Amino acid sequence: MPAADRTTEDAPATEPATEPVTEPARADGGPHMVDVRGLHKSFGARHVLRGVDLRVRPGEVAVLLGPSGSGKSTLLRSINHLEKVDRGRVRVDGELIGYRQVGPARLRELSEREILRQRTRIGFVFQDFNLFPHLTALENIVEAPVSAQRRPRAEAERLARALLDRVGLGDRGDSYPRQLSGGQQQRVAIARALALEPKLVLFDEPTSALDPESVGEVLDVMRSLAAGGTTMLVVTHEIGFAREVADTVIFMDDGRIVEQGPPASVLDAPREERTRAFLRKVL
Repeated sequence: MPAADRTTEDAPATEPATEPVTEPARADGGPHMVDVRGLHKSFGARHVLRGVDLRVRPGEVAVLLGPSGSGKSTLLRSINHLEKVDRGRVRVDGELIGYRQVGPARLRELSEREILRQRTRIGFVFQDFNLFPHLTALENIVEAPVSAQRRPRAEAERLARALLDRVGLGDRGDSYPRQLSGGQQQRVAIARALALEPKLVLFDEPTSALDPESVGEVLDVMRSLAAGGTTMLVVTHEIGFAREVADTVIFMDDGRIVEQGPPASVLDAPREERTRAFLRKVL
């Protein structure tokens, strides 16, 4: 089928666009911060996401649990268009991510410039930090506000120093990543994600590569963000964090959401046998 004729049931066509598409408002007057509808994604013959529906309210902390290969990281990467979906739609704060609607059932992919603009509103904290090794901690944080938002460097540096203070690294701004522990690098990565003042922050297993002490340091920063009202979608195996901080716990398996609800429901009294089996192995 020619690209120009593809519908939302197929891989969307590619064509630049500049106008956002807004989601109808909730009953309380605003859009969901995250609204995922019918998301499908395959890598070759492997169907990784199988019709995922997910909604996250502004200020909510949603934690994604599930075995390796269940689709959690792919879902996160689809939300900021690091992965192009095969079918379905993602909206963040009411804006269609990655595409423009050009008809009742047709989408066209945005230009790279527009996609980058959207990503400035969606912070992403990776498992392996992804810091620039040749830049100091301060410079890693300054880079995005200056290059992506065209902020004056002096303003970006003031913001970066404030964020380093916020994550407990106010005295390490001149340190290079190799001079920092894993936990310190991850805290710099969180500060970098916050530097663009995003509407949403995605965390993809942010503590899985860390030693126990560093895990605690990073989780403390995340607890502080949650207490401050940051909207967060977190992939993690830290059940204690999910129980303490999450508003919603989502259990995924085989590319589907099996169960979701408040931590007390999903973690302490799960309805689904697959959820119970998973928790028996990790608790």
